[in-house]
Amino acid sequence: MAERGELPVLPWKGGVAQRTQKGRKYGTLWYLAEWQGLRGDHLDIDLDEEVELICSKTGMTVIYTPDREKYREA
Repeated sequence: MAERGELPVLPWKGGVAQRTQKGRKYGTLWYLAEWQGLRGDHLDIDLDEEVELICSKTGMTVIYTPDREKYREA
């Protein structure tokens, strides 16, 4: 699934089971690291930047952020 650009539900916050009304949410950098590993990508994460990905299955936008307050809200 990850190789197809999907953002499956994993132990860390950041996966997408279905699209929400907002169409976006925040996720953890831990999720992003695990997702990159599943894809076989190099671990390439700037700990000071946000990364925005769109799930190829749901079209949902997920913003992976180092700001814990953002992903705690959702």
